[in-house]
Amino acid sequence: MWHSLQDEIGAFIGHPFHITERRLHQTGPRWQSYIIGDGQLRLYVKLSELTFAEQLHAEAFCLAELSRFGPLRTPEVVCGGATTGFAYLVMEYLPFSAPSRRGWQRLGEGLAALHQRQDQAMYGFDEDNFIGNTPQPNPWHKHWYRFFTEQRLAYQLSLLAEKGQGLDDSDHLLDCAVKLLKHHQPTPSLLHGDLWRGNVGFINDQPVIYDPGSYYGDREADIAMTELFGRFDPDFYAAYDDTLPLDESYESRRDLYNLYHLINHANLFGGTYLLEVKEAASQLLGRFGQR
Repeated sequence: MWHSLQDEIGAFIGHPFHITERRLHQTGPRWQSYIIGDGQLRLYVKLSELTFAEQLHAEAFCLAELSRFGPLRTPEVVCGGATTGFAYLVMEYLPFSAPSRRGWQRLGEGLAALHQRQDQAMYGFDEDNFIGNTPQPNPWHKHWYRFFTEQRLAYQLSLLAEKGQGLDDSDHLLDCAVKLLKHHQPTPSLLHGDLWRGNVGFINDQPVIYDPGSYYGDREADIAMTELFGRFDPDFYAAYDDTLPLDESYESRRDLYNLYHLINHANLFGGTYLLEVKEAASQLLGRFGQR
C-alpha cells in the first residue's frame, strides 16, 4: 500500500517521493491519518476504505473552493484518489501551535472576508458533499428558507425517521423553520459549513481552517456553529463584527441553524444527542412555533 501511495505522490509532485518517516496521527471509524516524509517534505495523509472515497473527494473539492478565495489558509491538497483497495487524500503537513489573541482576531477578519465572497445568486453548491459521515445535498435554490428547510432540516429529519427515531413534531418544526426564514433572504455567502473548534488550527498568528462541508448559504450558519460546542475566543467575534456586523435578529435564527448539526449528531451517534434534539426542538416550537 505505501509503495503504491509514494508512487502516486511522486507522480503528482513531479519527482520521486520515498517514505522514510511514517507516523500514525489519528484513527477513526472512517479513516486513519498519518504524517509521512521523505527527509525533505512532510505530508499529511488520510487513508480509508474505497467506500469513503467520495467523502475524501468532497473534502478536497471544498478545500479547493475555500483556497480559491484566499482570505483564510487551508491545507494545500497535493493529490487524492484511489488505488489497490484504498482511497487517499494527501495534503501539506501543517504544524499547529497554541492560538494567540492575534490569531483569533485574524480568524474573525478572515471569515468575514470569506463571507463577503458573494458571487452567487442562489443557495447550494456545485457538488453534494458530507457533514461528518452524513451526505449533505446541495442542489441550487433561489430561496434560502426552502434550501434550509428542505436540504438541511427535512433531510436530516428523514434520516432520523428511517432509524425509527423520528420526532413527533417534525412537521411543526419544519413549519416553524419556514416561519422564521420566509422573509430572511441573505446574500449567499461561501461557508465553511462545519466550523467548530476541532476544524480550526493556528500556525503562530495565522489561522487555518480544514475539514469543511462548504456551500453557499447564510453566513450566520457558520457563526452559529462556532457557538454550538463551546464558543470561540471573544476576540474572534469582536474582529468579525468589526468587519461584517451581524444582523440584530441573528439570535432568533442561531438555534434553528444549530438544530441541523444536533440532528446530524443524533443520526451519527444517537444517545444523548437525540435528547438534545428533542429539547432544542421543543424550545424552538415554544418560542416560534404554532402548536
